Amino acid sequence: MTVVFSGEVTCPVCGSKTFRYVELLYETPFFGNVLIQSGYCSTCGYRLFDVEYAEVGRPTRVIFTAKDGLDVAKSFLIRSKTGIIHSPDLGFSLEPGTHGDTFISTVEGFMYKVIDYAERLKLLEPEAAEKVDKFISTIYRKIEEGGFTLVVEDPLGKSFIMPYRQETVRVEHLDEARG
Repeated sequence: MTVVFSGEVTCPVCGSKTFRYVELLYETPFFGNVLIQSGYCSTCGYRLFDVEYAEVGRPTRVIFTAKDGLDVAKSFLIRSKTGIIHSPDLGFSLEPGTHGDTFISTVEGFMYKVIDYAERLKLLEPEAAEKVDKFISTIYRKIEEGGFTLVVEDPLGKSFIMPYRQETVRVEHLDEARG
């Protein structure tokens, strides 16, 4: 770990020069070098914590086909804060938004996250509850049986899937596909 900057600077919230700010360069196993940013203002209490990529990869699309429940349970999904995950078979898409969450999970764990999101959708749109319940039961079945495709696209090339069986994954470099 390398200290890039450490010192007191102007607080972005209150404007006082009491914002203690630190930047660290750290090499991670999945995302390469990252810049860890941390700060605290002793005047207003504002806190900052963020992680940015210090290097950019090639834009990628990872296509994963879960043939059975073992592929679902034993394959790992690594999604960076810029990765989009969708399933053409199951009809969902998870986009990162303005500040996406990075996560590392099994594909099974990710599918349970999809179920959690669907449960929240039922609360927000009660009129769609029957359709959402059908979707949720399909996801539970697919966790056990496999038989679906996940596509992970990442403009920074930081997201990927580590498959249980190598033949279930294909990686495309989008800059080559377009050029």
